[in-house]
Amino acid sequence: MTLQTPSPPLAEDPDRTVDALLDRELLLVTGKGGVGKSTVAAILARAAAARGKKVLLVEFESVSRAAPLFGSHAVGAEPRQVAPHIWAQSLSAMDSLRYFAIRQLKVPALVHLALRNKAVEGFFRASPAVRPALFLYQLWTTVEEHGPQGDRHWNLVICDLPTSGFVAGMYAIPNMLSGVFRTGPLATYAEGMRALLRDPARTGLTLVTLPEDMPVVETLELRALLQARHGVEAAAIVLNAVMPHSHDPDVLDALDRAADRDPALLDPWQLTAERIANRRAKALSAARQLRDALPPNRLLTLPWRFERELSLQAVDELALALRKGVA
Repeated sequence: MTLQTPSPPLAEDPDRTVDALLDRELLLVTGKGGVGKSTVAAILARAAAARGKKVLLVEFESVSRAAPLFGSHAVGAEPRQVAPHIWAQSLSAMDSLRYFAIRQLKVPALVHLALRNKAVEGFFRASPAVRPALFLYQLWTTVEEHGPQGDRHWNLVICDLPTSGFVAGMYAIPNMLSGVFRTGPLATYAEGMRALLRDPARTGLTLVTLPEDMPVVETLELRALLQARHGVEAAAIVLNAVMPHSHDPDVLDALDRAADRDPALLDPWQLTAERIANRRAKALSAARQLRDALPPNRLLTLPWRFERELSLQAVDELALALRKGVA
């Protein structure tokens, strides 16, 4: 039975990387579906709140996954405090359309009346570029007006974005608007959104992946695409669900000797240990691949949790683990 021996942490300096992330004004968290990006967004929110930061956690076009962690199921378009120092907001495309229209027309009653028309709703839902544009506008104005450079209602906005294809389209929105509108309010909005997205001191793009071949490849492809087209480098890549060591090496050696004497007795345990070790080895390989592709101190790791549903306590434990790396 060949198993991995203990290895050093997978990130060079995870504590420094987390500090750099949480010192920004906006974090954009994204990744392939099913990699745990909503969990990572909640972990980052708890880590920031533990430092005394006031955090707005924004989810877009999805059933809120963060709210149940905080014991709340009524999060909607208006920010709602769900924990000390943490507010949550869950937005749909129509919420962002309503937000934009009210700010432009200044007549909420007229906007609410117009948006009751199913034809209007159908048009905006059918326009693929409209959803990210409206959402980005709301996100930008929220950060500008209520973030550290505004009234400081929130120190940090963390956005749990849809899958990676959405974020690639969102980064293209300012250029698209600038190409159509050379002057006027929309041109001003486009320049403001571009400045926020491309300022690495203000905005941190956080990509989440699993230690598996396809998610890692797609994560690196998204990073390369955003670099090439928009000059944006990921602030961090989070390698989620890294399998920890299953046993002390001395225990594994003892299992080896016992299995030699009576293989049938320990076969199930040996098989389990081997599978855990193989997943651990795969995670180490993925970590090396990511670390080789990234600038220093951009890789963060989170351990696998042996539970079906995460509790708030588990999220807090993961927030601590994020700062230490997975040994």
